[in-house]
Amino acid sequence: MAIYGFVKQGETGMRKIHRWLVLFVLLLAMAVTAENVLFVPDPGPSGVWSVSLRTPGRKAAANIPVPIERIAGKRILLTAEIEQEDVSKKPNHWNGVKLMLVIGYADGKTGYLQAENSAGSLPWTPHAVAVMVPADIRSAQIDLALEEVSGTVRFRNVRIVEDIPANYRGYRLTGATDRENGEYRAGETMRFTFKLSRDGRPAAGFLRLACAGDDGKSEVLYKQADADGTVRVERSLDRPGFVMVKASLLTPYGLPAQSGGRNIQYGLGGGVEPEALKQGTPEPADFDVYWKKQLEALAAVPPKLLEKKLIKENGRCFVYDVKISCVGKRPVSGYLSIPKGAGPKSLPLRVWYEGYGVSSAPARENPAEITFSVNAHGIENGREPAYYKRLEQGELRNYGLRAAGNQKPENSYFNNMILRDLRALEFAKSLPEWDGSTLYLAGGSQGAFQVVAVAALSDGITGCFIRVPWFCDLGGIALGRAESTFRPQPAPGLAYFDAVNFAKRVKAPVEIEAGLSDWVCPPSGVWVLYNNLNSPAKLTMFQGLDHGGYPAYDQRTTPRAVYHKSSRRQ
Repeated sequence: MAIYGFVKQGETGMRKIHRWLVLFVLLLAMAVTAENVLFVPDPGPSGVWSVSLRTPGRKAAANIPVPIERIAGKRILLTAEIEQEDVSKKPNHWNGVKLMLVIGYADGKTGYLQAENSAGSLPWTPHAVAVMVPADIRSAQIDLALEEVSGTVRFRNVRIVEDIPANYRGYRLTGATDRENGEYRAGETMRFTFKLSRDGRPAAGFLRLACAGDDGKSEVLYKQADADGTVRVERSLDRPGFVMVKASLLTPYGLPAQSGGRNIQYGLGGGVEPEALKQGTPEPADFDVYWKKQLEALAAVPPKLLEKKLIKENGRCFVYDVKISCVGKRPVSGYLSIPKGAGPKSLPLRVWYEGYGVSSAPARENPAEITFSVNAHGIENGREPAYYKRLEQGELRNYGLRAAGNQKPENSYFNNMILRDLRALEFAKSLPEWDGSTLYLAGGSQGAFQVVAVAALSDGITGCFIRVPWFCDLGGIALGRAESTFRPQPAPGLAYFDAVNFAKRVKAPVEIEAGLSDWVCPPSGVWVLYNNLNSPAKLTMFQGLDHGGYPAYDQRTTPRAVYHKSSRRQ
């Protein structure tokens, strides 16, 4: 069983203990009584592994072999307490402070499983990574290191324990700002308050608070909830932009606590003069010339219906799996739904575009309109899960995200995606049941990016509805704005796909819904998109809305701010 001791004030190389840390160690000690410890490496007389780098690089504090018979076939935690000083920002999510279990699998592959880490300075703080270890592993090793960063890090109480899931059922984390609309003046204090409860009553717990602002400042805090389950954070911003704060309840090991398979967390945001935000980098001078050339290439391939297969019929609609010829190696594919009894020129049309991922298009049905759901990749729809998994792990693995594929716009994965989207619209407009005038585009995340691109390159759109739009203001990071946690590696060809450049060319009305704490599509990028629109637009920004919604998020009741603007001439 691991033994925990308090850090003495003034002890060499150790920080003064904070009140929250004393409580955390007590809570951790309580958890230790139930631990089944599988392996504890010997740190030597000091009890600590330490490593420092003056300039970014890689240096190991220890590489510790693990007896595989102790962990094979078990669900485990590799856990440790970590103290760090001035650790620089990591270039990739897999770099930084490494508390990692390296596993050699039976098929010859190697797994690198590491605990979450952050930049900056932290007092002694629990960290862990959960791993389901196969029974037939060939090797295992604990790596303690710094990778591609500078700074100092220390590790203690390193051990592997059996992972016994804790019960966090009934826990709930909510929050609010002191301004319902989340609007502040430059330099004004933003107050973010989070409330932790269990079965409706205030609860004790430790929260991890990730803070990021559009001034380039980001940090991670750890705080204990007070007697009424409250944790408060104050921030400010001296320029146009946003601050986001995400609070997550932690287990005694420093892992995110979960209920019902979801992290117990909540996010809030505050903004300063967002109407003054401008895109981080200018659009390419030949943006219009480039897309004129791509439209010509699309027109050179005659539209041809390759397949129209009835897959579903009910009392409301016929649903068809369709394929249409297009440029590139794949056709347009998607599900077309036509209401029963539809006569010529009788119905409005809505075209849907889908988010990032590899899957079938959904079969949407609406008895009041024609619906075409476009597959982002032109792949088969309605196939077995193994088909999509093979593509996701093979040909379409991390599609569009690597810098090598985005050096030139014509080589980008998103180029042919947009051309398929345009051909899908062209096909939909040829349907005899369409009324010839009412045409809506809709999509979320990557689908929203596609909507903006299609609306910019097409005429006759009645309106666009987009939610949590992705690919907005990719150059904003050059100005220190909060960086998306999911975006392509920077490359020159991406500017031809940035949604904020397409936005200037959209002529149809646009309605946008987005989150003030969306770490995939940060609010500053959404606002640049909104600011660049020259068409009528409505923007609704919601508190508590992350990219997929925090567990306690309820769109019906959450605070929001709504903005409108009429069209303006370019």
